[in-house]
Formats: sequence, structure tokens, C-alpha cells
Amino acid sequence: MGGLSRLQKRILSFVLREKFATSEEILINLWGWPARELGHKKPIIDKARYAAAHATLSRSLTRLWARGLIEYWRTLTHYRTAVSLTTAGKELAQVILS
Repeated sequence: MGGLSRLQKRILSFVLREKFATSEEILINLWGWPARELGHKKPIIDKARYAAAHATLSRSLTRLWARGLIEYWRTLTHYRTAVSLTTAGKELAQVILS
């Protein structure tokens, strides 16, 4: 587990429980952001906070992908990006949770 940030460990654990998660679901569940109502287009937080959090999430996901721990699913949902765990990611997430 060396080299994984606290956030990366939390992402792996969350996606293990959920099986599949969009970027927005990760932001809602790990950052504690309020969920949008279905069909609601108004931003849920200000643009600067969103940009900073999304950049942090993007870097974390890219690093997890580079290690072969997640698989990206792009443009499958309204929120564009979702992830699931690879076999190695599932094994590591189970170790993190134990």
C-alpha cells in the first residue's frame, strides 16, 4: 500500500463497496457535498471549490489508473466519468478495509 494517499485509499474502499462510482458520487460521498436533485442544473457548490476538488480527484484517479487499480468508464453517464476496480484494485481495497 506504500505510496497511496489517504484519499486514494478512501476512493478504493468506496468503489469496492459501490462496485461502480461516478466522479460526482465520489465527490458527494467523500467530500460530503450535497447531491443535486434529479434534472437540476444549478451548481451545488461554487465554481472555485468545484474546480479545486475536481482537480484533486482527477489526479488521484489518474494515479490509481496508472497503478492498474481502477478502470475508467467515460461518457457512460451524464456525469461523464465513472470508475470500477480492477482485480488488483479489489484486492488492495480489501486489505485497506481489513
